[in-house]
Amino acid sequence: MESSSKSKYNIPILAKGMELIELIAQQPQGLSIQDIVNNLGHSKTSIYRIVCSLEEMGYLRKNNQTGMFTLTRKMFKIGLSALGTTTIIEHSYDPMRRLRDHLRETVVLGTMMDSKIVILEQVLGSHHFSFILKPGMGVCMHASAPGKVFLANIDDSERDAILSKIQYTKFTNNTITNTADLLVELERVKVCGYGVDMGEELSGVRCIGAPIFNQAGKIAASVWMSGPAERLTDESLEENSRRVVACANEISEKLGHFSR
Repeated sequence: MESSSKSKYNIPILAKGMELIELIAQQPQGLSIQDIVNNLGHSKTSIYRIVCSLEEMGYLRKNNQTGMFTLTRKMFKIGLSALGTTTIIEHSYDPMRRLRDHLRETVVLGTMMDSKIVILEQVLGSHHFSFILKPGMGVCMHASAPGKVFLANIDDSERDAILSKIQYTKFTNNTITNTADLLVELERVKVCGYGVDMGEELSGVRCIGAPIFNQAGKIAASVWMSGPAERLTDESLEENSRRVVACANEISEKLGHFSR
């Protein structure tokens, strides 16, 4: 009876629109109208009307050269509101800016969505050459500093579920390529309070990340710094990591978490 009652109030065009949004969300390079039709099996007329409506409302953007549609930041902001991360961004900006001013490297804020790290915000480095990352882009779990930070601090059952899905793509000679080695690394992260990427996802690029905890003591986000190995040397690792952890702790305190 409950299922029948729910189906009575189903709005087909709304259901199609949500299917379309979920589909495009899985394709960051974008999809054409014909691609959407082929994937969803709905009529081209209805898909065209939905796409045009979402584009007019500012939720989709069309690349006029390729004809591909992608989600806009407006849709991204809705997702952040649902996760409660808009408050994290507000509390993070000033500590991130101060960390950037100390280290002069790009400082990034991210959280975990659907078994990957999604970039929420960044403060660009002040060197002539600094990394620029696109908000909303995903970062892998096994070869990134924030990925390791999350895996080391989430519940064991959630961690195991994510580990079972990791494909362990080998990006560089430094990439961890199996669960056993990753678990050893996660234990190190848990003990020292920060994670590192020593050129594991992109050769010559290093990152240091630390966890941000909410009032309930659960990891809510990670803050990390990125820079070339020539500047983020082995000798500077201890001092840089100390500053990143201090930044993360300051944000955590703003969220109501106080470490003992």
